[in-house]
Formats: sequence, C-alpha cells, structure tokens
Amino acid sequence: MVERLVLENGVRIVSERIENARSVATGIFIKAGSRTETKEEHGISHLIEHMMFKGTKKQSAKEIAVYFDRLGGNINAFTSKDQTCYYVKTLDEHAITAFDVLADMFLESTFDEEELEKEKRVVIEEIKMYEDTPDDLVHELLAVAAYGEDVMARPILGTEESVKQLSRQMIVEYLQEAYAPEQIVISVAGHVTDELITQIKNRFGSLQSSGKIRQITEPVLKSDALRKEKDTEQVHVCYNFRAIPSADDRLPTLALLNNAFGATMSSRLFQSIREDRGLAYSVFSYYTTFDDHGTFTIYVGTSKETLEEVETVLSAEIKQLLEHGLTTKELEDGIEQLKGSLILGNESISSHMNRNARNELHLGMHPTLEDVLTEVEQITPADVQEMIAYIFSEPPAKAYILPEIDEADLETE
Repeated sequence: MVERLVLENGVRIVSERIENARSVATGIFIKAGSRTETKEEHGISHLIEHMMFKGTKKQSAKEIAVYFDRLGGNINAFTSKDQTCYYVKTLDEHAITAFDVLADMFLESTFDEEELEKEKRVVIEEIKMYEDTPDDLVHELLAVAAYGEDVMARPILGTEESVKQLSRQMIVEYLQEAYAPEQIVISVAGHVTDELITQIKNRFGSLQSSGKIRQITEPVLKSDALRKEKDTEQVHVCYNFRAIPSADDRLPTLALLNNAFGATMSSRLFQSIREDRGLAYSVFSYYTTFDDHGTFTIYVGTSKETLEEVETVLSAEIKQLLEHGLTTKELEDGIEQLKGSLILGNESISSHMNRNARNELHLGMHPTLEDVLTEVEQITPADVQEMIAYIFSEPPAKAYILPEIDEADLETE
C-alpha cells in the first residue's frame, strides 16, 4: 500500500513498504523540465541535473561518486520535458546515509563557477553526440514539426548557443521558482523504515517557497512536414499523431493499441514492414503523455529507395486500422500481453518507486496493480475503435532525416 504525506511547505512524500525487500529506492522528482524554461533559459533544467553531481558544501564530485561505488549502489538522474528526477538505490542498511548524500546534492550543491564552465562543455559534447545520431535527430525535428514555435519543440538538452550563455545566477533564480516545494515529490520504495521517513521530513521540511510557480500552456499540435539532409546511409522518418493526456482513464486502451500496432515484434507494423517486406531493420511506435495532452509516434529507418514503399505501407496499415480496427484475437492477445508486461514491470523496487512518483505527479492518486489489471481486462472493441479514430483521424506531423544528395551524382545525370 502506498502511504502519502504532505509536509507543511507542500513537499509530498509517497512511500511503499515492500515485504522481504533488502533494498531501498529513493527518488526526488520535480515537476519541472524543458517546458518550464524561458527561451533564454533553454537547456537549464538538464544542465542543473548535471551540476547536482558536481559537488556540495560537504563533498566533492569525486567523493560522491566514490561513496556510491563503494556501496555498490546506483545513483543517477534524468530530465524530460515536464519533470526532472534524482534517484538512488542501495541496500537497506545504507538507505539513510545514501539519502543524506542525495539530499545534500539537491539542497547543498555549490554550483561552482569553474565546474559549471566545464560541465557546459560536457553538455555541448552531449548535444553534438545527439546531432550525430540520426535516429535521435529525427525525433528532435519531429518535435518542431509537431509543436512549431511552442516550448515543447525545443530539445531538452538545449543548443550549443543557449547552453553557453547560461550562468550560475540564472541557475539560482530558476531553482527558486521551478524547484518550489509544491513541485517536489519524494518517492521511496522497498525496505522503508520510520527512521528514513523522519530523515526525509527533516531534510525537506525546511524548504521555503519563493511564491512563484512556473506556469505552462497547452500546446496546439501541428501537422507540418520537415526534412533535413545528413551524412547518413538511411532515411529516418517519424510521424506524430495526437493522443491522450496522462490522467485519461483510456490509457490502458492506448497501451494495448500501441502494442498491437507497432510496439512489439508481433505488431502489425513490425510484421508488414520488416518481416513481410524486409523494408526496415528498425520500426516501432510509442506514445508519450503529459498533463495536458499526449502524442503517438511512429518511427521507421529505411533506405531512400524504399521510402515511398514504406510510406505507402504505413498509410495502408493506418487505413486498415481505421476501417476495421483490431481483430478479436489481437484484442484478446493484447489484453494478456499488457497484463504480463504490467506484472513483470512491477517486479523491481525501482519500478515501484517510479510508478508511485509518476502517479502522484500526474494523477494525484495511487491505483493498485490489481485496479489497473481490472481496467485492462475490461477493454472492449468499441474502446479500441474509439481510440483509433481519435488518434488517426487527424493528419500527422512528419519529419525526415535524408541522406545528403551527392553532387557528383547530380553532375552525371
């Protein structure tokens, strides 16, 4: 059972005590990411994530790394468009001291100017790595095609130009607003003790809000098509359709449809594009949900000679889905497949910690696994058909990374 505690300053603590667990996973989640940044702050959420590991008032970056390596624990972080997370997993006997170090990183990082300049260079190299990876780059291009000028179109890492101009003062001011206590959820799962909960309360109970909260606006999805040439052998193509937000009770139906259409090896897209025709090695679909909207994405990597055929097959599969929906067998298999993935995905301590934080941040409630499984079992053909119509009745945004045109070939034509 998930226990929920709200401190006087608005920090939320969600905990799940798991019988016989020998480990504890603790995550500090903040409802702030790239979509809470101003244009001038582009990339600051991700840079802050890096800087949290670069030294506190008590420990240097190396001492933090050595501490967790010595414990055999795992500490990491991630930044998305709508949240940032810092998390640690250790044996239960080290849970309190490990959390203390994590709290120091979060509350007492020094953001040293010299370290900041070094880390900005590291982030710029990370940006260049993504730009050199066409299957990542096509998703960045797709965001622009789908969101236009909206903040959601901006890459999470920022750009080389935007990262260079970020300063320590900008970080301090951003943290005061975006990392407000009301935006923080601390999720802990495993062998959770009362002492650990007390420690969390003591460390985070004194946080004070600046009274300023970053506001977000709901984007308007577009259906633009963008193309970019790159030194690559393949064409990388992405389609983006509208989907549903995080708290929509039709989420299990969306998950089932995604599995049947493109997320698994037995899915329609995988079978028709890869297995039946051999047109691609990598082909898949996935969905992304936010508080105010969602998206459904299809990706295919193919050769420029077969791009037209791939898009013809995609159109045919979408048309078939709109006209006839899923078969009875696909629905039955999809329900069992989804139940299996939910149960298996709930096996680890870290998955409990992540799920509870996500539910608190985006749902404000904590359905049990049994509740979710019951919802899955009750999915009907009409539910699936309604979801298909909602997603695929509007034209998608499209993005293409294309091989560069060989000028020598043009001259010989």
